[in-house]
Amino acid sequence: MSKTTEYFFKQLGRSEQKKIGQFTTPIQVAEYMAERLINNAVISSNHTIKILDPGSGTGILGLAVVEKLFTLFPQIHVELIAYENDPIALKVLKYNLRLVKDWSDKNKMSFSYDIRERNYILEDEELINDSAYLYRNSYDLIIANPPYKKLSKNSLEANAMNFIVHGAPNIYGLFWAKSIIELKPKATSAFIIPRSWMSGAYFERLRKFVFSMGSIIELHAFGDRNNIFGSTKVLQELVIVIFQKQKTEIINVWAHDDIKSLNESNPLIVPKHLAIVGSEQRVYLITNTKEIAIARWAESLPSTFIKSGLKMKTGLTVCFRNRELIEDKETDFNVPIFYSDNFENHRIKLKRKNGQYLSTKRPGLLQDNIDYIFIKRFSSKEEARRIQTAFYDSQQFSNKQKISTDNKLNFVIAESNYLLRGAFIVLSSTIFDDYYRLLSGNTQVNSTEINSMKFPSKNVLYEIGYKYSVSQLINMKQDKIDQIVFKMIGGRSDE
Repeated sequence: MSKTTEYFFKQLGRSEQKKIGQFTTPIQVAEYMAERLINNAVISSNHTIKILDPGSGTGILGLAVVEKLFTLFPQIHVELIAYENDPIALKVLKYNLRLVKDWSDKNKMSFSYDIRERNYILEDEELINDSAYLYRNSYDLIIANPPYKKLSKNSLEANAMNFIVHGAPNIYGLFWAKSIIELKPKATSAFIIPRSWMSGAYFERLRKFVFSMGSIIELHAFGDRNNIFGSTKVLQELVIVIFQKQKTEIINVWAHDDIKSLNESNPLIVPKHLAIVGSEQRVYLITNTKEIAIARWAESLPSTFIKSGLKMKTGLTVCFRNRELIEDKETDFNVPIFYSDNFENHRIKLKRKNGQYLSTKRPGLLQDNIDYIFIKRFSSKEEARRIQTAFYDSQQFSNKQKISTDNKLNFVIAESNYLLRGAFIVLSSTIFDDYYRLLSGNTQVNSTEINSMKFPSKNVLYEIGYKYSVSQLINMKQDKIDQIVFKMIGGRSDE
């Protein structure tokens, strides 16, 4: 099997894999997923075990489950249903399944399979929106590494699964949701998928559907996003999710350093109420006791960012679409436009020799020259902080009534300047940065996520902001910021 899978890799290069969103699972990951799947399942050797692999590729995941089952229960009958519609993958899949069938016959083991050469999502398109379909309950075990690819919100697949779709979906979520429908009650599935489903408005319907049908019983995180699929360089942070079609109250979480030492890791037991939070049912990836303490700190906060009189927005000007408005020198007919490279620690400075000003010809790109908190939207994975702040002091540019902000910046507005100053200290703290990392594996700071996060009350923010001038804020050291937050709100990030 490993040789035929290697053949598939050679036939389907990186660009082709990316185009169809399909990345073949390494053998050690497949074996580990099969082990975790079966260890969490209730297997009866008295009846047929029906397995689904809805995005089979070369068949490595489904066959890893078959091999594990026969090792534990040699007398069991196993039936594998494999979906695949890529012509190259199908050649390898058919060869691999015939190989295993011949092996099972030779060893007097009972194995059958069915290859379905069609689109898994669209196969039952006319049935999916029928409420009776939710009780289909066909499979004992499901395992998958589905395609990872964004779809148009008007695609056939999105229309077929519209009950979990908001905006432009990623196809892996559709695979996961449909497979959950097809699990038998109390049955188990194992998926390796991007972490993006755990937060964000686009995945809210998916999360609510998943948790209405059962529970996440295991989450497996990886320290290096590149060490799962190796040379294919998948840029998304991946997790292995073990789902069970029944309600449970804890999640076992593993943090793996490397796929070569998967069995050397130990789980952290995380209470469900700490990991799945808010009306949006966002999922925190909590992998150690320090992060449990951070989650408890966040749980204790009495308000949310919005309810505390704050709102984060994304910068107004997409520069590459407005090149004709970007200017190098200040005039009476332009305003400063601020970028992430205008940050100098917590202060803002006009440092660009080129493109530092924006023409006033388009009023929709302009905003009032008032105090703001600026936050970089993007950071690199290697940077120490996700949330990088600067306090914009409007008095520094008092000769202008308007300014503009680059789309790669976020900015925060507040009901009062004291609230803004208090929020600046909290957002700049180490513990809040750690809190945000629990929520998002992205290097992008998402304004929608920040606006819905737990936050101190207005009174506490006002009290903090009242004590410190703008000059003190922009010169404040990290230790001082963390001391203020600990004194007023509690929760050291080094607990």
